[in-house]
Amino acid sequence: MPYLGEIAALSTALCWLGSSIAFAVASRAVGATATNQFRLYAALPLLCALGLAFYGGVWPAGAPWPRLLLLALSGVVGLAIGDFALFHAFGTIGPRVSTVVMALWPACTVGLNALRGVVPGAGPLAGVALTVFGVVLVLLKSREGAWRPGLDRRAWLLGLLGAFVGALGQAGGVVLGDAGMAPGADLPDGVRPLDATIVRMLASTASMQLIVTLQGRPFALRRVFSERRALAGALFGAVFGPVFGVWLSMVAIRHADAGVAAALMATTPVFMLPVSVWLYGARVGRLAVVGTVLAVAGVALCFALRQTG
Repeated sequence: MPYLGEIAALSTALCWLGSSIAFAVASRAVGATATNQFRLYAALPLLCALGLAFYGGVWPAGAPWPRLLLLALSGVVGLAIGDFALFHAFGTIGPRVSTVVMALWPACTVGLNALRGVVPGAGPLAGVALTVFGVVLVLLKSREGAWRPGLDRRAWLLGLLGAFVGALGQAGGVVLGDAGMAPGADLPDGVRPLDATIVRMLASTASMQLIVTLQGRPFALRRVFSERRALAGALFGAVFGPVFGVWLSMVAIRHADAGVAAALMATTPVFMLPVSVWLYGARVGRLAVVGTVLAVAGVALCFALRQTG
């Protein structure tokens, strides 16, 4: 199918738009821990059902253990740890600001690769600088938003930290997931995106359960059932986030140029602008609009010029 990867990447951005708002509503109502645990348990059987329907199985047959380990680590880093922090940000500073900060994940990817000895060229560095500048512009007056009026400075900073940790988790998850799926001498066809998603989700679900058990709250997800809005938001987010969103992101990575896929998937904050104004009366000034566009443009530049310099 022509442009399959590009269509999947843009669809991913739209899925993340819906799931971000839905998870933000649920996290604000019942907390990040309950929402995150619930959506993992809700998503896993849905993904397994898709695997059975499309391929007759729920496990990547023939995949060697090193690849499975990479995919599992990708799930733990991106879907458990990273998303746990991001859900805290959703409930605290809101979905619009959180998704803009999440646009830093390509910059985080450049940083992670630099730690591995991969020196970035001038193009990626220019994209990183533009993204950071755009995010800073958005944050200058975002505390005046309507998501949680009167939010104190400490809660605001912790929310920003959560969004940044989410960006780090996204970057680490993508790097590990791409390495686990890629064709190679040990597996010429690589790992199918849906199979990779199931492995990642299974690992993240197990690790999240371990975390909440050590916290003394093994059934934290029960709080989601206590509020109808939280339950509706968590279910909607589970379907369009870790199921269709994550699956489509794996399809995009597999079938499109990595730079194009990343740039299209990063457009969620742009779509979020009018939706947040309509949905919860966010006050979006010119500075925030300019900053959001610059942040997304920086993501595109970071990947489009990654081979230069």
